[in-house]
Amino acid sequence: MKKRLILLIVFMLLGALLFQLMRHDSGYVLLAYGATTVEMSLWTALALALVVLGVFYLLWRLAHTSRKVSAFLSRGRQRYSVRAQNRTMAALVSFIEGNWLVARKQLVKSADKSANPLVNYLAAARCSYELKDFSGALDMLHKAEKCRDSSELAVALTQARMQLGSQRYEQCLATLKRIKRLAPEHPVVLDLLAHVYWELDDMEALEALLPSLRQGKVRSRDALNRLEAEVYLRQIQLLEKRYKKDGDKVLCKQGLDEIWARIPSGLQKEPSFMAGFAAANIRLGFDAQAEPLLAKALQKDWRSEWVELYGRTNADDSKAQLKVANSWLKQHDADAVLMAALGRICTRNELWGKARDYFRQSLDMQPNAEVYLELGLLLEHLGEADQSATLYREALMSLAHKPVPMVSK
Repeated sequence: MKKRLILLIVFMLLGALLFQLMRHDSGYVLLAYGATTVEMSLWTALALALVVLGVFYLLWRLAHTSRKVSAFLSRGRQRYSVRAQNRTMAALVSFIEGNWLVARKQLVKSADKSANPLVNYLAAARCSYELKDFSGALDMLHKAEKCRDSSELAVALTQARMQLGSQRYEQCLATLKRIKRLAPEHPVVLDLLAHVYWELDDMEALEALLPSLRQGKVRSRDALNRLEAEVYLRQIQLLEKRYKKDGDKVLCKQGLDEIWARIPSGLQKEPSFMAGFAAANIRLGFDAQAEPLLAKALQKDWRSEWVELYGRTNADDSKAQLKVANSWLKQHDADAVLMAALGRICTRNELWGKARDYFRQSLDMQPNAEVYLELGLLLEHLGEADQSATLYREALMSLAHKPVPMVSK
């Protein structure tokens, strides 16, 4: 308090002294620049100088304060952004954990404050889909489309995945076709198209898509090879359905030949595919085309089910077929399936004694109701009615899962 009083007295004395000096002599200041001159008293010049200095001081203070305010606001925005980012991260953790209801609520709440609201809305759409709230999922997708940094491709892919998961295949196909115009070689688009075409049983479209799937390396090589084989085999199955419906065997044969002509040569040489194609031909009654395919498949891969199928195939040249089957006895261990197959081929060649021996060897190795029946029919044809009746009984016992006695020779 005393200090302030002393300062006030000092200022009053200095003011009185200054006033006396101004009364005694006002001084004189002349400013000249070119033809222009400015005259004023010394005290006026000093006052103007103080005013100018004061203005410069105020401007400096204003600039300094603005920098402080800007820095403060920047720090505030950073803190705000960090909080928003933390909220979004917490929501994404709930999303990953499968806590769909909580995740959706958090994602929507933090979307307006997020640096990238598109992610929030897309994830929220997925949450709504998992909660079976399809209208809510669509609403989230619409909001995602309105984001300033929206990606039409990302939004459409999310929509397509949800449509595929909910088995709305026609809608999904329409969405994917729209996306394909934007990104014709996008691997995810191609993969989803393959799934949709398969579900819609549109094998022709899927066949046309196969080169793009290979070029884009959408799936592994083995997976694409399996898909390719499944596509052609499915086409054959659909052809079988049409044949059973209209009964036109000529058109069916033409369809089979057309499918086979489109199949890549590498796939034509695959044992599994050759056997599958052969089986389809047998079901449709085209055994002549099936027999060589089965023989080639068995040369590359020995499988009992193919051996059995070969034995049931009515080849055009049954003698040549028997020769092929006999050669397998030297290459592979004899088993019940091979013996039964040889018995059937011998029967077609009217080699009754050999057929009977092969059937009996098969039954000795492994009792089978069908082989009992076939041997019984053969013995009945040969006039051995008593043994035939015994075999029919044994066939019935085998079907009833009862112990079967050894067949007498």
